[in-house]
Amino acid sequence: MRTGTDCLACFMQQALNVAKLCTDNAQLQRQLLVEVGAMLATFPEESTPPENAAHYYRLIAESTRVVDPFAEIKKQSNDFALSLESNISDIVEQAADPLLAALRFAIGANVLDNGAQRQLDIKATLAQCQHQQFAIDHYSWLRENLATSRNVLLLADNCGEIVFDKLLVQQLLAMGLEVVVAVRGMPIINDATLEDAEYCGMDKLCRVVANGSDLPGTSLEQCTGEFRDLFAAADCILSKGMGNFECLSESNAPIVFLFTVKCSTVLQHLQGLYSSAPLEVGSPVIVAPSASV
Repeated sequence: MRTGTDCLACFMQQALNVAKLCTDNAQLQRQLLVEVGAMLATFPEESTPPENAAHYYRLIAESTRVVDPFAEIKKQSNDFALSLESNISDIVEQAADPLLAALRFAIGANVLDNGAQRQLDIKATLAQCQHQQFAIDHYSWLRENLATSRNVLLLADNCGEIVFDKLLVQQLLAMGLEVVVAVRGMPIINDATLEDAEYCGMDKLCRVVANGSDLPGTSLEQCTGEFRDLFAAADCILSKGMGNFECLSESNAPIVFLFTVKCSTVLQHLQGLYSSAPLEVGSPVIVAPSASV
């Protein structure tokens, strides 16, 4: 996905949000915003939003010497999700289709995204998860693909959300699949890292690897060789979140995107591909590009 015009305004808002988390110094906040504003002109339109966004997150981290400004927010999200894990797990296990139920909660929890243009309410979203329909629904294709797969690579996204990803991993393991979960290589916004995966207990279920990148998405050329090998060898790739979709939407890999639409640029892109889908900001989607061919 290319960086759209709306992304530029969103970048400035994100920069302001993170600058305020990093410092109370109003003059430094202003200076950072001026520098980020000047940076926008250098961002290639053909680059993905996460690739461009990484530049100003690095600038702010270097200028303020705050490596993980979302650390407390990440912990709060993880603790919130962990407090619900047992109850949601029971709902999933009792569902007529546990895999579908796990997907609904894992996709609903994608609203725990501090870098999104629109912040959606997690409690209201989770309350609707059991019955909400997907605006783009390639679940049948996904189910058929999993039936012929041996291994699955799950690209995780945000903290808190990764707890609900555990419910999905449990269902995949119950199907006899080998699962590897990939997280960010270092702190970026509220995205999950190895530390978060271990805190939430994902490493007790399956192998967890860091992709080696500080992007809020997955740009293969910026990831480790180990990760690229896993990506190339996967029979099925489950990609969580908008950042991963923005980076990998043109990939030819056996990939399925699982996320909640939270910005106008992604919404417009999906509407261009699936004009008949009832899409809006807040729509949960299961998008398998191969399913539309």
